[in-house]
Formats: sequence, structure tokens, C-alpha cells
Amino acid sequence: MTRPNFTLSDALPSLPKTGMPVTIITGFLGSGKTTLLNRILQNKDNLKVAVLVNEFGDINIDEQLLISVESNMLELDNGCICCTINDSLVDAVYRVLEREAIDYLVIETTGIADPLPIILTFLSTELKFLTRLDAVITVVDAAAFDGKHFESDAAFSQIRYGDLVIINKIDLASEAKITELEAFIGDIKPEFRILQSEYGKVPLPLILDIGLTQEDRYQDKISKFRRDRSSFNNHLANDGFSFVSFQSDRPFELEKFTHFLTEHLPNNVFRAKGILWFIESPTRNIFQLSGPRYDLQSDDWTSQPKNEIVLIGRNLDESLIKEQLNDCLAGLIIKNKFGLPNLPW
Repeated sequence: MTRPNFTLSDALPSLPKTGMPVTIITGFLGSGKTTLLNRILQNKDNLKVAVLVNEFGDINIDEQLLISVESNMLELDNGCICCTINDSLVDAVYRVLEREAIDYLVIETTGIADPLPIILTFLSTELKFLTRLDAVITVVDAAAFDGKHFESDAAFSQIRYGDLVIINKIDLASEAKITELEAFIGDIKPEFRILQSEYGKVPLPLILDIGLTQEDRYQDKISKFRRDRSSFNNHLANDGFSFVSFQSDRPFELEKFTHFLTEHLPNNVFRAKGILWFIESPTRNIFQLSGPRYDLQSDDWTSQPKNEIVLIGRNLDESLIKEQLNDCLAGLIIKNKFGLPNLPW
């Protein structure tokens, strides 16, 4: 749907909601944003929550990892949300506003997004009259985040412009590391609010409808944003991030894929996630890699099995990675008369 081409005064009477509260969930690659979003969706009771999801890549893995939100989830255009800020975000919010019985909007940004242009879009466009930016929540990986953190401008902007910081995965970090991290975050953003969590487990009253975003903090930036939005969208060039997407209708061999992870995965891959199919198993495998850690969780297929994986990093050799992943595929599969692959189970 294209945003209507008329004035705000014309638009207001036709929209079912005004002042809809909005929460932005941001945080660097692998910090646990989707896990936190799932916690919200699992514990929202009777609250009608709409979700906007955004991924850096041309395969939307996060959409497949979210629990069902019925028809109240919209995908933003592939790419970094803050770099395609012009009309796609505004149009998506209009589509939410035009729906019936939506109480709350939650936006999950890609892990390399700078939240500032997103914040300013809500505070400096017509959306400021139709929505209420409630809070920007920044999720931080307690074990992985450090002073250099992949030398990423976005990683520090996510803390600088967050209203609330959730230090996640505290079960993977020592108390000394968590204390050090809190002090580091305090240097970037004095008087910050902070919560600690494992697997994104935080009480919803502490993160929804908390009214933390203060528009007056952004007045100087709002004027500049209105004059020239493009000047806010250069962080990808500064950080040098890129992605490699891989899909196949053939399964991987588990041993080959494991060998790829342990012996051939480039050090400049910071994040990977996917839905994987192994010839040795009838289950759907959810793959998550963050820094040196990776994890596989199994559940049931709800669609035709296939492999979908996205790797995010800096200066990636796309052709080499795809060649290595192709080498992980099982041999030719002969399908039976029902069109199903003859697999070992």
C-alpha cells in the first residue's frame, strides 16, 4: 500500500488510531532482539500488538523465528531500516494505523541499524501526530559486547540513543564482566536505565508503555533531519557491513556443515542465522551464530524443507562462502512417485 497523497488534516478523520504507542527494539547483531520480541508476544495478554520486522539481507529469517502474531506483522523492505527510511517506514506505520483494534506497535530493527534516523522519523514527520514514541530499548549481549565491539558506529549509537538498556545473556558472562559493561555503558549514556536478563526474560510493565522517550532531547537533530535526511544514513559505509544469503532445496550433510563452521567460517562473519535441513534428520533446525558461539534448536517443519541462511559481517567473500556452503550439500536425492525425497528415516 502506498501512503495516501493528502494533507494531514485530511488524513486524521479516516484513521482508526491516533497516538498509538511505539516501542523500538534495537541492539547489535546477535544480542537477542527477536527473543525479547517473542517474550513480548507470548505475554501480551489481551493487548493487540502489531510488529514491524526488518532484516539486513534478502531472506527474512526473523519472521520465521517469531511466534504467530496472526495478521498483525508487517515486513519492512529488505535492507537496513535506517538506510531506507524515506517512505517505507512511514508507509508501513500507516498500514498499521489503518487496521482495527491495534493497541501497540513494536519495531525490531536489524542488528546494524542506527536508531537515530528511526527516532527522528517518528518525531519530525506526520507520524508525530499519529503515534507516540514510548521508548527505544537497546539489547546488549553481556558476553560479546566490549569497548571495541566490531568497531561499529551503529553499535554505539544503539546505546547512545536508547532509553533503556537490557543487558541480555547474563548467564554467559561473569559478574565482573557485567559490572565492567555497566560502567562502559554509563560512560556513553549517563543516567541510563538498565535491566539484566537471560533469554530476554523481563516483566512487560518495565518495557512497554513506560514513556521514556523525550522529544526535547532531539530538537536540534529534528531540524537537521528535516533539511537533509541523507546525512543520517551513512553508517553502513562507515562500518563496511555486508551479507551473504544462501538457499537450497537440497539438505546439508551435518558433518560437512559442522566442518564448515569449525574450519572454514571466516573470522569476519559476526552473525549468522538460518533455517536448516540436514539429510540425517527429519526436523527443522533453527541455526543461530553470534561471534564464536552457535546453536541449533529443532522443531517441526510447517512447510517444504529447504535451507535458508544469512551471514553478516565485514568485507565478506560472497562467492567463496557460497561455494563452501554448496560443498556442504548432500548428494543427489531421488524422489519417489509421490514427489517426496527418499531420506534415511
